[in-house]
Amino acid sequence: MKVNLVKANRAATSGFTLIEMIGVLAVIAILAAMLLPKVFSAINDSRVNNAAVSLETVKTSATDHYGKYGKLNSIFGTNDQTAPLTGYDTKVLMAETLLDKPFVTKISDGTNSVLQMVAGGKENNNVGYFLDGTAGTVTSNAQYVVEAVLYNVSAQDAKDLNDRIDGIALGGASVGAADSKGRVEYGAGATTTVYVYITGR
Repeated sequence: MKVNLVKANRAATSGFTLIEMIGVLAVIAILAAMLLPKVFSAINDSRVNNAAVSLETVKTSATDHYGKYGKLNSIFGTNDQTAPLTGYDTKVLMAETLLDKPFVTKISDGTNSVLQMVAGGKENNNVGYFLDGTAGTVTSNAQYVVEAVLYNVSAQDAKDLNDRIDGIALGGASVGAADSKGRVEYGAGATTTVYVYITGR
């Protein structure tokens, strides 16, 4: 009888108590609360990085096209196109196999981005790009400019993309403020249209 009681006591004390379980769950909740902001930050960084890489890929393709044919407004160097030409990625770069897939960014809902070729003076919504922040480097004198237009971009994503491509010195003063300097330019507001200079000649 005494042996059975010892076995019963050992069996009763071998599991976790309710207090121990609550303590473990509290520690897990604290760790999750500490990690959650980092997870969302990493997701946002990957979206902005995706846009920057996509823009760099398009820039390389457009530069290769110009290097091969000596002009931006043609397909295979012979079929001249008129500006504005929306869909420059699919109509020119993909047709020449300089680009594998259409230009898409995740910061503009994936579908709200356009790659276009416009006449000089019509880029950046008729304002031009002040590439180093001064009027001496405005792109309006170019014959053609290839640019990306990203619609419905959040102010934070626009600022992050600018900081990634142009650096903080050529960015807006704060999130939501307009940026009119560098390769990445956009207006003020909670959501905005972002214009990105790809190349011009």
